[in-house]
Parts: sequence; C-alpha cells; structure tokens
Amino acid sequence: MGSRRISSSILGRLFCAAMLATASTAAVAGNITPVVVEPAVQEPVLVWEGFYAGGSLGYASGGDDRVGHRTPAGVNVASPGTLNPGGFNYGLRLGWRGERLLETRSFVYGVELGYDGGSIEDDFSTATHNAAVELNGALSLRLRSGFTNESRNTWFYGMVGYTRGDLDYRVSGTAAGDTINLDTGFDTDGWSAGLGAERMLNENLSLTFEWEYTEFDSVVLFDAGGSSTKATPKYNNFRVGLNFRF
Repeated sequence: MGSRRISSSILGRLFCAAMLATASTAAVAGNITPVVVEPAVQEPVLVWEGFYAGGSLGYASGGDDRVGHRTPAGVNVASPGTLNPGGFNYGLRLGWRGERLLETRSFVYGVELGYDGGSIEDDFSTATHNAAVELNGALSLRLRSGFTNESRNTWFYGMVGYTRGDLDYRVSGTAAGDTINLDTGFDTDGWSAGLGAERMLNENLSLTFEWEYTEFDSVVLFDAGGSSTKATPKYNNFRVGLNFRF
C-alpha cells in the first residue's frame, strides 16, 4: 500500500514536470521572430546600348523639283514641268546607341552612318522639253534620340542628319529661240529629318519603321552653250528594316 502511494506520487511529479517543460518550450517558441529573406534586387539591363548594323527597304515619294530653262544671259524662258523623284530603294546602316535609365523608361541616343541606293527617279516630256532626274546613291550621317515605352522594348525617336547625294540630271528643249541640251551628273550636300520607332524582337534583333524627309542643296547646271537650269531635288522616304545589336 505504501509502495503504491510512492509510485503514484512519483508519476504525478513526472507528469507535472513534463507539462511545465512543454509550456516553457511553447512560450519560448512563441517569442522567436521569423527570419525574412529579402529577394535579390536585380539591376535593370541596358537593352539598347551598344553597336548595331542593319538594312532596310523603302519607298520614296512626294518629291518636288520644278524645272526651269534659262538662257546664257540668265533669263528664264520656260518652266516646262516638275520632277517628282520617288521609287523603291534599299538602305544599309551602322551605328551606336547609348542608354540612360530613367524612373519608368529609358532615354536613348545615338549616331548612325547610312547608305541609300535603288531607284529614286522621275522624268517627264512636254511638247517643248524633256527632263529626268535619278539619285544614284546617298551617304548620310544621322543623329537620333528619344524615349522608350515603360516596358523598354520599343523606342520612339526623332532624327536629323547630313547627307551627300550622287545624282544624274537631264534637261533638253527649245523656248524663245534658245535651246538647252543638258545631260550631267553631280554631287551635292543636303540635310534630312524624320521620325521612327524600333521594336525589340529578342535580345539582339529589332524591327524599325521610319519616315525621313531629304532635301539637297540647289545647284545651277549649265550645258555647253551656257543655257542652264536649277536642280532642287527633294523627297520623302518610308522605310521598314531590321537591326542586329552586337
């Protein structure tokens, strides 16, 4: 009987000790502050910066070059018509872009060397005169700048540039007793301005859409007899192209 009481007493004490230990462990566990793991901060990637090369296909239209006929004395005796150079053309380009990260988008700027060739030309015939113009090629240096969208995968930009054109020009006809017979080629300076958009297709390849207006300096051209005309070629060009960033 005595041993049973001792055993019950011991069991009771063990039970109380276990309960106290469990309560203490729970209390301590409740005071532990969970460790928060901060996600790694990724620096924005420069999507546009670097060198690139590309090509384009275009269509020129909307040219305006009024043809005149002056005598050797400088008197304008005829204005037989207007040349409107246009047609399909191609372009090649090599450039560099820089990129400045802003809060929600990027400011992108750069310089580009381009060459345009193809069939930008026009001609006309009247009862008294024939005239024709053809652009053999143009070398351009363009500056571009603009902003991307918030996703930074599309760039909207403006551009201005210097261009050097190689042209052929022909005018022949008779007016007021004077005959002009001009068939010559010449190089002339000019300027260009335009707008464009470029869309990233992947890390290196992008698609471009552009409108560019080009105007060459006026040049007075003389035939062998001293009769002359003033060439003022200009046109709009609409392009679609691909760039490869490397």
